[in-house]
Amino acid sequence: MKKELHFLIYLILAILLFLGSTEDRSRKAKFFSKNLYFPLVNSIQKFNSIFDLKEENKILSEKLAKHTITITDLENKLHKIENANINYTIGNFDYILADIVGFKSEFRERCIITNKGLVDDVHLDNPVISNEGIVGKVISVSLNYSIILPLDNSRFMLGVMSKRNQLQGMMKSDIFGNSYMTTIKPGSDIKNGDIIVTSQVSNVFPRGFPVGVVTRLVENPEDVYISAKIKTFVNPTELDQVVILKYYKDKGYEKQLKDN
Repeated sequence: MKKELHFLIYLILAILLFLGSTEDRSRKAKFFSKNLYFPLVNSIQKFNSIFDLKEENKILSEKLAKHTITITDLENKLHKIENANINYTIGNFDYILADIVGFKSEFRERCIITNKGLVDDVHLDNPVISNEGIVGKVISVSLNYSIILPLDNSRFMLGVMSKRNQLQGMMKSDIFGNSYMTTIKPGSDIKNGDIIVTSQVSNVFPRGFPVGVVTRLVENPEDVYISAKIKTFVNPTELDQVVILKYYKDKGYEKQLKDN
């Protein structure tokens, strides 16, 4: 039906062109050329250009998608390199770079789940750090995964000290994630801005690992000791990777003291 209609239109146009004198036919040819042929050709060319542009756009979109995947892959690799680039001295300890794959328990008291476990030589009480400071410790290990207790969890305790004068204390956090250096004797030399690091009393971390900075001293007349609020260098909720140190503190002294 469509072909027959097209043929009929062409036939009518041909008849119209052949009717009349030579001058009339010439006039009609110019009219049809100006008002039908050239607009039709231009429309066809424009449609062809649109189709060509769509095809070119499709090819460019595919190339862009491939480049985006490549760039994302390179960014992820760079991110891993940056996370493994520790900004402080950690000694000659081997370490494992682990991805955070989930969380366990409530938001304010949650623990971190990583994709490294026994097959990667991860063990209980391995210290966990980031490139800015300490993160927590390993408290549970399965074959391919491990659970980390972060430093802002209320169950986390750690022996710490002032980097400036080695004043000793214990780090604890409340259920809201606020961290404090506790068991400080009144009158001790501690002030805002002091850097707090891990101490030799820590049974998890080596000495001298960065913890945070003192922001406020807290005194309560009913307490024997004062506390120092600490802004930790690491916020565990902002991490996507951690570094697990293959460090095991020698606790042989505990057995000797017990035997005596």
